[in-house]
Amino acid sequence: MAKRKEMTMQRRELLKFGTAAAASAALSPLAAAGGISASDVMVRWLGGATLEFAIGDITILADPCLGDGIEAFEMGDPNEMFDLSAGPNIKMHERLTPFPGMAMSEYDIVLLSHAHEDHFDQKAQAWLGSSGPVLCSAQDVTALRKKGFAAQVLNHGQKRVFRKGDTEVSITSIPAVHSLNTAISGILGLGNGYWLQSTVRNKTSNIYWAGDTFMVDPVWEAVQQLPAPDLFIPHIGAVGVNGALGQLSMSGHQAVEFAKLIKAGLILPAHHSTYALYQEPVSTMIEAYAMSGIPSVLKVLSEGSLLTI
Repeated sequence: MAKRKEMTMQRRELLKFGTAAAASAALSPLAAAGGISASDVMVRWLGGATLEFAIGDITILADPCLGDGIEAFEMGDPNEMFDLSAGPNIKMHERLTPFPGMAMSEYDIVLLSHAHEDHFDQKAQAWLGSSGPVLCSAQDVTALRKKGFAAQVLNHGQKRVFRKGDTEVSITSIPAVHSLNTAISGILGLGNGYWLQSTVRNKTSNIYWAGDTFMVDPVWEAVQQLPAPDLFIPHIGAVGVNGALGQLSMSGHQAVEFAKLIKAGLILPAHHSTYALYQEPVSTMIEAYAMSGIPSVLKVLSEGSLLTI
């Protein structure tokens, strides 16, 4: 009983911008119709890799990280040199900016790019619990289920379609390759990026949330078959650039080149500024974008702000 009360208090604290609720327990490809229709597609950045999507009647929470302060989450430190056979130094990591709160009262879908704690932290794991569904990579599904999560795998190239009210969202899994070093990417395994194609009142939009990836052959083979995204969300921050594993997330320059290659309409960088973990400031990407001359529009948000497309 005490544990249940503690969980309830955590949920109320985290839902600063909404009423107390959790992710829905059932994750059916054909959701029941209901809710208030909307024609806009909105994306809200909560910091780090965490995003809220409001796509017509369908709400999505991506890579939930809810920890705050100097001990926001516990994870190995990829920015340190360490013996690969012994593994990284496990430590607490600091969040540099206040958590802005969750704007939505519930989520129809929870997406996970991969299960590293800077993408699904301890506080988010406690908040979600066993009742909340998670769409995830094949790499992570077994471990997540062992922890008690209702994890459902979306293999690379696999698509699931969700309908609610006058909204349809198809979600396709795109490979996410965590390192340009094939030996390191083999150790870390493949995560997921996600292609979200939505139709709201006959208006179609395409969002590509890349996850922790670089533009390498498996990624290019997947995205070149798709249309130019209206919105591209790359993970930057150049994590690990001086660490034992090497660079594990894109630099701003690499993200701009990625956006140029896929002819993105809007670019919304994530995975920067929020944590001390990040090694490169978002200003580097702003500078790279200004020098590139690409026709894409760069949108840099502060935590808690939203973008409408």
